[in-house]
Amino acid sequence: MKTKLGITIIIIIIAMGSYIYGQEKQWNLEECLNYALERNISINQKKLSNQINEIDLKQDKAKMIPSINASGSQSFNFGRSVDPYTNVYTSSNFASNNFALNSNWNIFNGFQNKNTIEKTKIDIQTGDLDLQETENNITISITQAYLQILYSYEQVVNAKNKLNSTQAQVKRTESLLRAGEVPEGTLFQIKAQEASDQYNLINIGNQLEMAKINLMQYMELPVEQYFEVVQPVYNDSLLAIVILQDSREIFENAKSVLPEIESAELKISSAEQSLKIAKGANYPRLSLSAGINSGYSNNRNLYDRETIMQEEQIGYLQSDPTEIVLAQRAQTNITTLNYPFGKQITDNFAQSVRLNLTIPIYSNRQVKSNVERSKINIQTAQLNAQNTNNQLRKKIEQAYNDMIASARNHEAAKEQVKNLERSYGDTKRKFELGMINATDFIIEQNQYFDSESNLNRAKYQFIFTDKILDFYQGKPITL
Repeated sequence: MKTKLGITIIIIIIAMGSYIYGQEKQWNLEECLNYALERNISINQKKLSNQINEIDLKQDKAKMIPSINASGSQSFNFGRSVDPYTNVYTSSNFASNNFALNSNWNIFNGFQNKNTIEKTKIDIQTGDLDLQETENNITISITQAYLQILYSYEQVVNAKNKLNSTQAQVKRTESLLRAGEVPEGTLFQIKAQEASDQYNLINIGNQLEMAKINLMQYMELPVEQYFEVVQPVYNDSLLAIVILQDSREIFENAKSVLPEIESAELKISSAEQSLKIAKGANYPRLSLSAGINSGYSNNRNLYDRETIMQEEQIGYLQSDPTEIVLAQRAQTNITTLNYPFGKQITDNFAQSVRLNLTIPIYSNRQVKSNVERSKINIQTAQLNAQNTNNQLRKKIEQAYNDMIASARNHEAAKEQVKNLERSYGDTKRKFELGMINATDFIIEQNQYFDSESNLNRAKYQFIFTDKILDFYQGKPITL
C-alpha cells in the first residue's frame, strides 16, 4: 500500500514538473529554426530525393564497366528428343545441365554514358541547392511567424493598458456620479468604451494565440497550450535608417549567395546534357560480349574399345581339302563406361567472343523528337532562370522599399506617440476636472493607444524587412 502511494506521489510530482516546465519554457528563434528544419517534411523529402540522385550516379558510373552474368539450368526430357550433347535423337528419358558465364561491355554508345554521368552530377548539385532554398524559405516563414508573436505580445500589453485606463475612469466616474457631479450618461459612455476595450483585448489575445499556432505548425510541433517565445529588447537606435546600399547592390550580392540562382543556372546545364544524350542516339553503337559455357547429360557414356587378334579358319587348300587354311582377324570388344559429371564439364567447356556494331538508320523519328524536346527544355530552363532572377529582384526591391517606409513610419509614429501622450495626459486631467465631456476624452484616448499600436506595427515591419535583406545577402537571422 505504501509502495503504491509512493508511486502515485512520484507521478504527481513529475506531472506537476512537466506542467510547470510547459509554462516556463520559452523558445528563442534559433530553437524554433532548428526544430523546424529537423522535422519539416518537405526538407526530409528533398534529402531522400538527393540520396536517390547519389544512387543514380553510382549506377551510371557502373554502366562504364562490363557486366557479368552467370546462369545454370537443369532439364528433364521424356520420350523422343534430341540430346543436346550427343546431338542425336533418343527415346530414353534423360536429364541434362547447362552452365554459362557471360559478359557484355558497351564500348561506345555516342558518349551517352559519359553525358548521363555529367547530368546526374549536376542534378545532385541542383538537389543540394534546392534543399538549401527550401530551408531558407522555412527560415523566413519561421522568422515572420516569430516576429508576429512578438508584435502580438506588445499589442496585448497596449490593449491591457488601454482597458486599465478606461476601467480607472469607470471607477472614478461612478464615484462622481454618486456624488452628483456628473450625469449618468457620462458613465454609460465610459462603460461602453470599457466593453469595447474588453472586446478588443479578447480579439488581440485570439490573434496572439493564432500567431502561436501558426509558428507551431511551421515548426511541425503539435499545438501546446503553454507555448511562449523569448522577447528580445529593441532599442530605438537599432531602428534608425542606415542605408549603405541600394536595392541593386543587395540584388547583386544576393545572386552570388542564394541557392535558387545557382540552381536555376545548373538546371540549364542539366538540360544541355540531356540534349547531348539525345543526340548520342544518332551514333553507331559498339559492344563486346564474351562467354564460357559447359554442360552435362546423364545420357552420355564413355566406351572402352579392346581389339584382339584371333586365328580363324578361312578355308582349305584346293589341292588338299584336308589341309585347313588359318588367318589372323581383328575382333573389337566395346565396353560401356560411366561418363562422370566433372569430366563432362571439362570436355564440354567452350568459349565465345563477339563484337557487335549497330548503326542507326531510321528509328521512326524517336531520336529526332527527343532532340527537339531537349532543345525546348533548354529554352524553358533559361526562361525559368530569368524568372528566378526577376522574382528575386522584385522581392528585394519590395523588401527594400518596405524597410525604408517602415523606418520612416516608425519615426513618424514615435513622434506621434510623444505628442499624443502629452495631449492625452492633458485631456485626462481636464476630463477628471470636468472641463471636457466623455466623448472628447474617449476620442483622445483611442488616438493615443492607436498611435502606440501603429508604432509597434512599424517597428516589427522594419525589423522583419531589415533581417530579410541581410538574409538575402548570406547573413544569418538573429533577433
